[in-house]
Amino acid sequence: MRGERLGAPDKLDPPHSSLSNLPSTCRSGKEGRAIANLVLSFAELLAGAVILDAAIKGDSIANVIQGKATSHPLAGSSGSSAGQAAAGGGGASSAAAGTYINPVPGASSGRIDQGVDYSLGPAGFVAPGRSKILNVSSGGGWGNEFVTGQLLDGPLAGKVWYIAEAAKTAPGIVVGKIVSTGEQIVPQGSSTGGAIEAGWANSAGTLPFAQDALTGASDQSRGALTAGYSFSSFVHALGGVPGVFQGAGQALAGAITQAFSSGSETGLVPFA
Repeated sequence: MRGERLGAPDKLDPPHSSLSNLPSTCRSGKEGRAIANLVLSFAELLAGAVILDAAIKGDSIANVIQGKATSHPLAGSSGSSAGQAAAGGGGASSAAAGTYINPVPGASSGRIDQGVDYSLGPAGFVAPGRSKILNVSSGGGWGNEFVTGQLLDGPLAGKVWYIAEAAKTAPGIVVGKIVSTGEQIVPQGSSTGGAIEAGWANSAGTLPFAQDALTGASDQSRGALTAGYSFSSFVHALGGVPGVFQGAGQALAGAITQAFSSGSETGLVPFA
């Protein structure tokens, strides 16, 4: 009727989009999708945490999940920095300060003793990190060059590596020199015996670590093999090829690897 004012309804019906007015099957579908999205978000967060932990520890995702990640975070790998060293003919890589690279890129390995025997690749043996050359000597018990360098940066700063049984060193490798990460120390084909030996040395850089600290009776004693396995593990953690227990060392391999897995060698050798 014209002029008559329409009264407002006593109450408005709830919007048809209200979840409470939906059939139960629709509500169940939406609630199920919400739960599924929540689970997916949690899984993504968990995966991200695992990947971050692996990156921090410098170990594989599988080892992080199994609780076996290395106790020494090692930044860097053989994939990029060592590859640059090889491509550049042994020149220093662009690895960030405090990171390490595989010192034997492209090498094939042999037996583990107080160090590890390697047949070098095209890049030769390169400094695994920024290092100070402590010793360059010939003769002695090695027959060829014995070179040591002290790591200056990163979690293993102060530890000393050695390379022995090399017929020659790269030009300019002298005592006191600070070499960059990836700088060539020994060129490929420098061993008269077909392979070089590399491992950890004592803090003075005068002897292999096994001879000085672990006093192994022979290069196949448990003490010597423990030192060699430590360096093998270091190289392997950086993407390099690991050494192999051979001969008498095979009988001790299980006990040595178990000691590293349990953490009982941590702090006793340079890398565990």
